[in-house]
This record gives sequence, C-alpha cells and structure tokens, in this order.
Amino acid sequence: MASAFARRFVFPALLVAGSVMFCVVALEIGLRVAGYPHQPARLSCYDPIIGNVYCAGVEAYPNNAYDSRFVVRINTEGMADREYQRAKPPGTLRIALLGDSVTASIDVRPTQKFKALWEDALTARLGRPVEILNFAIEGACTWDQLQLFHLRARHFQPDYVVLGFFWGNDVWNNGSLLRKGRPNPLADEYPAATVLGDLRLTHRRFSRWLWNHTYAYQFIRRLQTRADTIADYEDAAERAKQGNAAPAAPQGDVVYDPAFAWDSSDWELTRRLILKLKAESGAAGAKLIVFHIPMLAQIEMPRALPYREFREFLAANGIVSVDAFAALEALSPADRTALYIRDRVHLTVSGHRFIATTTAPQLLEAIQGR
Repeated sequence: MASAFARRFVFPALLVAGSVMFCVVALEIGLRVAGYPHQPARLSCYDPIIGNVYCAGVEAYPNNAYDSRFVVRINTEGMADREYQRAKPPGTLRIALLGDSVTASIDVRPTQKFKALWEDALTARLGRPVEILNFAIEGACTWDQLQLFHLRARHFQPDYVVLGFFWGNDVWNNGSLLRKGRPNPLADEYPAATVLGDLRLTHRRFSRWLWNHTYAYQFIRRLQTRADTIADYEDAAERAKQGNAAPAAPQGDVVYDPAFAWDSSDWELTRRLILKLKAESGAAGAKLIVFHIPMLAQIEMPRALPYREFREFLAANGIVSVDAFAALEALSPADRTALYIRDRVHLTVSGHRFIATTTAPQLLEAIQGR
C-alpha cells in the first residue's frame, strides 16, 4: 500500500520538484554567464499596510535604472533624506513632501534635488528656517501617500503638505490597489498586527533575500511585473470602454492610460483620496498643496489630459496647484529633453534645477496666501 502511494504521488511530486529546481539552477547559471544585470534591493523593505518602503537607517547603492554611482542614505524614519526631529524646531516652517520615485529622486544627490532647492529659496525669501521632509517612496501613488501621511508624516507637525502628483501613472495605480484589496485609507483600514500579516512580512523578507542573492528570481519577478502591468492596463482599458469613458488618444509611440478619462472610476477614486488627504492634513494643522509632475511626452499635450478639469477641481475645493507645465511647454523640444534622463520620466540635475526655479515662486505665493 505504501509503495503504491509512493509510486502514484511521492515519486511524481519529487520528479516535478527536481525538474523545477534543475530549470531554476540552469537559469541562474545561464544568466550569470550571460552577464544579466543584477540589481540589489538593499534600499527596499516591506510594510504590511503601505507595501514597498525604504529600509530605515540603511546606506547602499540604489536599485534603479539610472546608473547612479553614489551611496544613498535612508534616515531612521525611512525617508530618502537627512535626519529630522519629530518635534518641529521653534520658528521653523515645515513641509511634508509626498510623492513617488520622481519626487524621491534617489538617483540625484541630496543638494541637487528640487526639494533642497525649494528649501534654500523659501528660507531666503521668508527669512526663517524652512524644512521640507521628503516622504516620497519609489512606486507610491496617491493611495500610498495618504497612508504615508496618516502613519508617518503627520507626526512631524507639518505646516504644509505638498503632494507630488505624477501624471504618468498615479491615477491608474490608485485604481489597481483598490481592485487588489489593499488596506483602504478611505475607510481608515489600518489593521493591527496579525499572524497572517507576520507571515506576509516574513515572506517578503525572504523574497528580498532571494532578489539580493539570485539572478533567476530577479528575472522571473521582472517578467511577472511586466505581465501584471499589461494585465492591469488591459483591465483599465476595458473598464473605460464599459463606462463610456473615452481614453486620451495615442500620441506617437506613447499610449496614455485610459484611466485618464476624467469620468473614469480611477479618477473618481483619486479625487476622493485627495479630499481625504486634505481633511487629514487640516486635522493635523497643515494645508494641502498639489504639485503636478508630468512625463516628458505629456508636456506637449496637457489638452489630451484632464489637466484643466483637475485644476478646477482642486481650486473648487480650496487646494492650491503648483506646476511647471506652462514653462516646460515654452521650451524647445531639445531643451525639454535635456531635463529628463533616458527613461523620459525622471529628471536630470538640470531638470530638478529648472523645476525648482520655475515653481518656487508659486510655492511661496501659496505659503503667503496670495
């Protein structure tokens, strides 16, 4: 009886497991021999609510596609920034900066980021110390940023909250997280630690170890991420059709997210998230400002996006907008291109300088109430 069970179930299972292991080992060896680029994830950790976050108190070369060659320091609060006391120093104006990888800019030296240039300009114009605390995290969208404010940023007593709104994918990603069943900040879903949560955290730590130490895992995960992105986009496109929401027309080789139709469910969700962030900011004694960040290809076509509708929505709800769209449109194509790295999404050092110089006066006006 035992031998029959082994022949029917145990041996086939061992054969499948051995075959899978052989394929993984062969893939690992092949990738190493072929010189496949291995990127460590030493800056990335996992939070059960927020998802991917920066590991607090680490120093490492970043896992990115920007060819950075300097060590990035994450402070003890998980910010790609210097250390700050939670208690605001007397006489200091403090701003909590939320955003994604464009705002975090771990590929740019701290003193060259628009965040630091804003600090210098505002300090000089206001005649008082200004601190801008960079809570931005790579891959974060409005959904995550609301959670970041609730769980982290509000404890630093900010006077203002600047939401770095990335036009490239924030709206689409908000809808994706809702459909994936992530803890919902609109419903104040901030669950306490559970056994299941601890298991998930352990799993993510093991996954991070695999990413750091194997080529095969990175290769497979990248394929999975690409497949998930395509599936999410197709789902968004289908829902846009069913909702009679016409997506923005393709421009050249760029296809814009169908969630950018102003009457789409993803935009409706995004508006609710921003209003909730405004309410939470106000409860913490801070005022919300939205900073618009476009991709390179989007600069030439704000009319293909609900840019006007979004600004009108913000104004109707007492939220100030800060952006460089007009200044960027006025540049020549070559000058615009020089402000972005080769992915046409993230800013060069010149891009940070241009954005900071263009928008600092707007930020100053918002702070002075003009």
